Amino acid sequence: MKINIPWLGSLLFIIIFSSCRYDNATPIRNVRFDPGLLNPIKAAGGSCINQTYYYKDEQKDLGLVYTRKILVAFTDDLSIEQISEATQRHGFVQSLGQAVHSNSARLYPIQLVDGLNCQQAEAAIAQMAKDPAVSYAAPFFETGDGQLLGISNEFIVTVEAGRQPANDVLNRLANATGTELITALSEDTFVLRADKNSRGNALEMANFFHKQPLVKHAEPDFVVSLPL
Repeated sequence: MKINIPWLGSLLFIIIFSSCRYDNATPIRNVRFDPGLLNPIKAAGGSCINQTYYYKDEQKDLGLVYTRKILVAFTDDLSIEQISEATQRHGFVQSLGQAVHSNSARLYPIQLVDGLNCQQAEAAIAQMAKDPAVSYAAPFFETGDGQLLGISNEFIVTVEAGRQPANDVLNRLANATGTELITALSEDTFVLRADKNSRGNALEMANFFHKQPLVKHAEPDFVVSLPL
């Protein structure tokens, strides 16, 4: 797990999962649940998928999406007042948390209203991503020890050494997936980012990259929070 202290914008050290950041929430007043968007009938079209990620060569279980909180990045030109106003447009939002920083974005934990199931939480993420003010939206997952892991907008990729130039491999995959190379951690390990126009969030992109030829390993960058 790489632990990113907010405001530093760099990866400091590795333990077991991915990067860890912390958040807290500020209530939003006068928000209402939106039954037309997230009613049980509309959300019952399919089952939620049990999610996994790779740590080195081992597949780790994340489970179903957490139903009380999601992680959102907004476009860079918005002030905190505009972000708050944009968030309040969505009736399934209860509160907006304080931003934590990845290398390439300010990420806001957003608390959802009580009573949502996993399909409704996934629908909330999809609806947030349609908002022009939003550049990225992703879920949290609850771990067995009671922490929440949010999927940041970044993932870390290690390329097989000496096979092909690392930049060539990553640029080809980034172009194919709508992701972007952000920085190099070493000669063969790099940070990439996803946004709402990528082929998936950072978890899905890390899993995709992990399975590609010439990629040794890929894992998502997590934001760590406490459950509600």
